[in-house]
Amino acid sequence: MINNQDAVLDVGFWGQGVSIKDPNWVHNLLRSKAKEVYGIDLEFDVGQLSDTSHYLRASAENFDFNLKFDVIFAGDLIEHLSNPGLFLAACSRNLKDDGRLIITTPNCFNFFNITEKISKSEPTVNKDHTCYLNSKTLRQLLDKNNWSVKEYSYLYSLEVKYKESWKKKVLNVFYNVLSKFTNKFMVDLVVVAVKK
Repeated sequence: MINNQDAVLDVGFWGQGVSIKDPNWVHNLLRSKAKEVYGIDLEFDVGQLSDTSHYLRASAENFDFNLKFDVIFAGDLIEHLSNPGLFLAACSRNLKDDGRLIITTPNCFNFFNITEKISKSEPTVNKDHTCYLNSKTLRQLLDKNNWSVKEYSYLYSLEVKYKESWKKKVLNVFYNVLSKFTNKFMVDLVVVAVKK
């Protein structure tokens, strides 16, 4: 999806749950694949960044750079926004005409959510999430905002290491078995979209 000729914008690059020195930090993974990587977030520690010219403190719903990107990556971000349509408009302004928008977001029908819905009234949700997305609603949101989906898949997880509860560790075993038959219960949705 990303190659060594791409200029990539990582929207919401800070605060992804790991140290910025960790090679598994998503922003570092992007740096290892792309020619240039830029970042945007509301809050970040500028003192920890080597090249501050590549970073912008701004909302994901309203940003502009002086260049157009080959790829805009938004990893587990869209479900935090108040207005995803504004985010998609900002991406459109900052992406080359032949560029790609890559979005990952939690799959509302992942196996962990389904098992929690059985055992309690609602699944555990990040307190900052504003919406649930599934393949149909994400595709509809993109379509209404002048994007076409080129690729769609599911992902168990990025290579980011988070502290997991014992329940999640047990469910990981079931995820592995279930994934042999279908991927539709995986943790994240991954969409690659292009401008219409």
